[in-house]
Formats: sequence, structure tokens, C-alpha cells
Amino acid sequence: MYLNMLSFIGKSKRKLTTGALLLSTLLMLSACGTNGSGASAGGSAPAPDAGKSQAAAPAASAPAQAPASAPKDVAPINVAYMPDMHGATPIVLGEEKGYFKEAGLKVNAVKFLSGPPEFQAMASGDIDIAYIGPGATFLSAQGKGNIIAIDSLNTGDMVYATKKSNIKDWKDLKGKTVGVPKGTSGEMILNLGIEKGGLKPSDVNIVNMDVAGAVSAYVSGKVDAVAIWSPYTAEIEKQVGKDNIVKLGDNKTFFPEYVFPQSWVVNPKFLKEKPEVVERFLQAWAKANDYRMKNIDESIKLTAKFTQVPEDSLKAQVETTEWIDSKKQIDYFKDGTVFKWYENLEKLFVAGEKLTEVVPADKFVSKDLYLKVIK
Repeated sequence: MYLNMLSFIGKSKRKLTTGALLLSTLLMLSACGTNGSGASAGGSAPAPDAGKSQAAAPAASAPAQAPASAPKDVAPINVAYMPDMHGATPIVLGEEKGYFKEAGLKVNAVKFLSGPPEFQAMASGDIDIAYIGPGATFLSAQGKGNIIAIDSLNTGDMVYATKKSNIKDWKDLKGKTVGVPKGTSGEMILNLGIEKGGLKPSDVNIVNMDVAGAVSAYVSGKVDAVAIWSPYTAEIEKQVGKDNIVKLGDNKTFFPEYVFPQSWVVNPKFLKEKPEVVERFLQAWAKANDYRMKNIDESIKLTAKFTQVPEDSLKAQVETTEWIDSKKQIDYFKDGTVFKWYENLEKLFVAGEKLTEVVPADKFVSKDLYLKVIK
């Protein structure tokens, strides 16, 4: 049984910029989707014209045999992934290692490049479970998706200025043009940096761009700076050279006050109607997550094969990630750490007027579900 890999195209009428066509294979993937978490890191650019096209999944080795106790009824489930080590690898491993088969699941893997379109797809019933980056968390806080697991903590969001812009510090962004996919973790880092520099967002010419467009604009010198994330930062470095980049900051610049969790969320309606299927998915996901952490090199190779993203780019993303195994995740759920992470993020969303108030995290984080399923 192989993943049924779908390429989802969102409902906005905006097109990807022609600059994207000039990018390498990594960014050409953007033409198939929208814009992390993702994100990778859960980014959030507008989507191209609505529609859905189905393509054959990349060849994969035979999955491990499921035990005799595997459920007899096979439940179909539509899962949104992003083509990176966070949003794709658990899905690839779940299939390759037989975890989905063991759980009695038939997974349709649907490709996205950002969080908000995933929530739109959940609202329309097209998606049941999705990976999101930190930037789309506010939509969960609005009640549009229940967080069921923490994929990892992201440190790969970065703000890069061009050398010719003469930007050397956050305060130098005043009056400059910055490309960023809005509603993403990249925008969150940008806004924190603007505040750190004693500026207001209105002091900066912030231009909303999709992922490929933002990278292309930076490479071609059409913007002074860009707020983007790994593995797309690796593409920028490859295109212009590290010596021509001025890095203003990343997630770690704002640790420990702000931590940036990447999550797996479930459609609230699907959770209500089919809680046992969600539990099956969570069991398989946890096994895949733990396997990923113990077998990074193999996971990179399998993910590269499935997503067609170069291994070097995926390796760079691993270096900007703090992984969380099942045992540690249980502890974080039990002691309330997870709730603190999300409620701190919400403060940023309130400041950015995406939320009117901080919503108690236990309203949208399904702590009890994780603790019930993962022993």
C-alpha cells in the first residue's frame, strides 16, 4: 500500500510569480501547492486557483508487515503534509514502516505549502488532519482545528537582508522593503525583530508574497530583506552565497520568552465523528516520530525520495529543529509546558490583531487525547 499523494491547490485567484520558475527544484515544488511550518514551518502564502489534481506517489520500498492484530476495517483519512522533515517525514515513515497499515488506515497525503489553506480545506471537509507551523496556530485558537501532537520546535525562521541594502540591524529596516508570506512563522519573527529595533510595522514596507515569490524577489534584488524559513533559506544561500547575506535573526533570537512549536491538528468535526480513527492516526504518528528521531539519515533519504526535495536542504532543516520524542512530549503535556508555549504565541497574535484575546490553550489543545493514546 503506497501513499496516495495529492497536490492541493487553494482557492485564491492569485498566481505564483514568474520568478518562481527560475528557482531550483526545491522551489519549483511551490507551483504544485500554496505557500509552515510551516512550513515548512507552517508558512502561509495565498494559494493559486482552486482545484485538486492527483499524481502517483514516488516509488517506495515495501512497508513492514503489520502484525496479525491489525484492525480488519481500513479507514480512509486525508492528511495535509508539507514537503519537509516536519510535515512529510512522519507520513512517509508511517507508510514505509507499516505503522498506518498496523493501525488500519489508508492515508491520502495531500500536499500544501502553508497552514491557512489547510484550515480552509478542513472547513470544507477535504482534509481531516494536517501539519502546521507556528504561524498558523492562531487558527487553532479560533477553534478551527484541535492540536493533537507537537511535531517539534522550530528554530529555522530567519530574516535575511541583502548586503547592498546596507541593513545591519533591526532598526535599519525602517523604510525598507521586506518580502514575507503573511500569516506565517516568518512574519512572527519579522514582527518581533521590528519591535526589537524600536520600530512599528508601519515603519517598514512589508510585502505579502508566496514562498517562491519571496525567495525569487530576494535573489533578484527586488526586496531589501525577506522573512523565510528552512529549507528555503538554504536555497537563498545557494543562489546568492552566504557572503552576500546579512542575517538579522532567527527564532533563537527570542528564546526563551518565545518558543515556536510545530503541530499536528485535526478537523474538529472529524474528531467528533470519528475519534477512534484520530486515535489510530496518533498511535501511528507517534511511532513514526520516534523512529524519525532515532534514524535521521534514513528519514532524510526517504523524505527526499517522496518530496523530491534535495537531501542537503532537508539536512539543513534538521539542524534548525528541536525534536520531541513521545516520552518527553507526555511530560510536556502533563506539566502544562505545552499550554504555556501556545499561550505565549497567542500574545504575538493578539499584538498582530489576528486574535482579540489569549484563548486558554486547553480549549484547542487535546492534551487528554494524546495522554490516552500514547502510553
